[in-house]
Amino acid sequence: MRYLTPEELKSSGRAEAKEILEYCAGKNVKYDFALKVFLKYSRELGLGKDAAVLDVGTASGAFLKQIHQNGYRNLYGHDIDDYTPQENKKLLKDYKLCDLGTEKLPWPDNFFDVITAWCVLPHLENPFYASRELKRVLKPGGIFVFTTPHITSRPSIDFFLKRGYFASYRPTNNHIALLPKSVLEKTVFRGFDHIGTEYLVTPKIFGGLKGKIRKAVSAIASRNENWARKLAGRWAYNICYVIQKQNPE
Repeated sequence: MRYLTPEELKSSGRAEAKEILEYCAGKNVKYDFALKVFLKYSRELGLGKDAAVLDVGTASGAFLKQIHQNGYRNLYGHDIDDYTPQENKKLLKDYKLCDLGTEKLPWPDNFFDVITAWCVLPHLENPFYASRELKRVLKPGGIFVFTTPHITSRPSIDFFLKRGYFASYRPTNNHIALLPKSVLEKTVFRGFDHIGTEYLVTPKIFGGLKGKIRKAVSAIASRNENWARKLAGRWAYNICYVIQKQNPE
């Protein structure tokens, strides 16, 4: 999808965006990566099925549908405009609209147990304001799970050296905020403890002759968790951060 400003998303580009996003499930959701990460940390942190979960930039609501199918019922959705089909919207307790990059989220302080943002921050003109709002509505001890393109993976660096821009930030798509870990640590991570990092490795990485070699190496590395993680970090398309809001002193 090409880049549209928040104003264009609500006016001249509204029909174009709705046609794409109404049935859109990004790579994180398409490959069940988002679901696996959510279930893993929910289990490790002892979050019950009644946990209040907000998915921002939810688009079609495909991720919320996935966790609803796994027994979660206290679900909330958000987007800049209404892209979620009624069949998914009816699974939610609440669904509200606002520009996450400039407007106040329409929920009170310390309201949610979990907030997810599957490759949402890179689309925003002001992801740092958005992160402060997300922190505000998250309970102390609550977790924020979000992904960004993994620009320091080997394929990403190779692409940049060959073409002069990152694949995830090509001129024809709508990623605009470059968010390396060093920037996130100074901004989004403030007031949080970083409790986990996960990597989305897409099937594309195993295509072609080089991909067959990677697949063989991956099969061997899978016998050792540390090796497997290092390879995932080297080849990943997206990187996922799991951070936990600190309790006030």
